[in-house]
Amino acid sequence: MGTPQENFDQGVKLRLAGNEAFKKQDYKGALTNYYNALLYLKAVGGQKLKDQYKVSGDEQLVMIYNNMSAVFAKQERWDRVLFYAKKANELDSQNTKSKFRMGQAYLQLEDIEKAKELLEEVLALNPEDALVKKELQKVSIAIRQMDDKEKLIYRAMMTKLSQEKK
Repeated sequence: MGTPQENFDQGVKLRLAGNEAFKKQDYKGALTNYYNALLYLKAVGGQKLKDQYKVSGDEQLVMIYNNMSAVFAKQERWDRVLFYAKKANELDSQNTKSKFRMGQAYLQLEDIEKAKELLEEVLALNPEDALVKKELQKVSIAIRQMDDKEKLIYRAMMTKLSQEKK
């Protein structure tokens, strides 16, 4: 490890290399670069200079966590998408990318209410965002399917009850 500035610069360089790998759909290469970038950026400034690098370091970490969650979304590994989106959100609770990814992940993990809440929050900040609207349509479909399932279960219970009374 070099000076704090060298570590910071190396972290940024690795993040950008991860972005290039992602564009080429080399998801393993992207993740490797992002993981290594995290190592450099978390070491930046050590204890003495921690405050000096806090803001710029956190900005980089948010980007990396969001990028990692994007890679995992491509791989449909929703538990990992949620993990890294939450990490980004812990550092920047106003970041709409991390909220969008969390919403996506919650939808895929069938926590529909949380998905709806997060995606509506993102849409309120970006009313023209087509991707968010598309995810919210998926939420609406999931809610309808859930309602239909509940109706079927209820109907089956009522049928069973009425048969038992005979």
